[in-house]
Parts: sequence; C-alpha cells; structure tokens
Amino acid sequence: MKFSDVIGHEELKQMFQQEISEGRLPHALLLCGPEGNGALPLALAAAHQLLHSPMADKFQHPDLHFSFPVFKKDSNNKKPVPCDLFIQQWRQQLTKQPYFGLVEWADTLNSENKQLQMFAEEADSLLKKLSLKANQGGYKVVVMWLPEKMNLTCANKMLKLLEEPPAATVFLLVSEQPEQIGRASYRERV
Repeated sequence: MKFSDVIGHEELKQMFQQEISEGRLPHALLLCGPEGNGALPLALAAAHQLLHSPMADKFQHPDLHFSFPVFKKDSNNKKPVPCDLFIQQWRQQLTKQPYFGLVEWADTLNSENKQLQMFAEEADSLLKKLSLKANQGGYKVVVMWLPEKMNLTCANKMLKLLEEPPAATVFLLVSEQPEQIGRASYRERV
C-alpha cells in the first residue's frame, strides 16, 4: 500500500514522507483512531516507503513483520500461538480490505467467539526475527495492530523491545483504544 492509496490524512501523509526522506522518523510511533479511520493503511504505507520494494506491496517483504491479535488454535491446545500461524489470512485481509476492525478480523479467522489477543510467544517470535540482520540491508519494520490486546506477559516483553530496539528498526503501532494499552495488563494483575 502506498500513501496515494490511503484515504484522507493528507497532513499525516506529507509528514511521514518528509520524515522518512530526511531519515528523521522515530523508532516507534503510535497511530490512534477509531475502527476504520485509516491508521492501519497509513502504517502500511509508511512501511512500504521505508522498505521501498515491490515485495512490500503484497505484504511479503522479508523485513516487514506483523503483530496482531489471534486465538489459541483449539481448546485442547493450552499453549498460545504467535500470529505467524495466521499470516496468510492476515495478508489476504489486508489485500481485500485494509480498513477493517476486530469483528471482521475475528470473522476472517473463524474464531468462534474465542477472545483474540497477543500472547507472550508473539513477543518472543518478534524478538527472534528482529535480532537477525535486515534481509535487504535497510530498515526492519514492525506493524503492530491493536497493541491493547497484548496480555500482561506479552506487554512486558514488548515494552523491553520498544525501549531497546534493534538498530534500524521501526515500530508502527496502530491502536483503536490507546487508553486500554496499559489497562488490560493491569487487570490481569489484580
């Protein structure tokens, strides 16, 4: 997705393009707004420009990583799974309609009313990917959709990763309820 594909947000698109071209983009950005507002397409466009490769058009660039809420594969499997097991469905959803919300994503996954969240294994998987050298020699980009869905363990691990990011790594976090990012973790402790 390119900036020209993003509906509206003209000032933000110009800001992103200028900061990317000047090499001034921060290592982490939180894009907030209600469901369907275009924050996810904006993050995808920024990732595309950072990676400047046709592979980013199909969301398959080796230095483009996604993190999003998922569910346990089955009720017998007590171990949560990283989102990589759902990456094909994710790419199809992004290609089909990048302006979607949690309900549409749950329908795409056929989650059968299971709660979608990000588990500790997601943070571990992301850390492992980001510890490798960039495949194309440039940036490594992480687009994290709905960080408010991280469980406590995942949130703590992700905080450490955000505080001490690997070199040339950019995190683009897209939140519909930014006020909930710390609250879900707090509720788990109480």
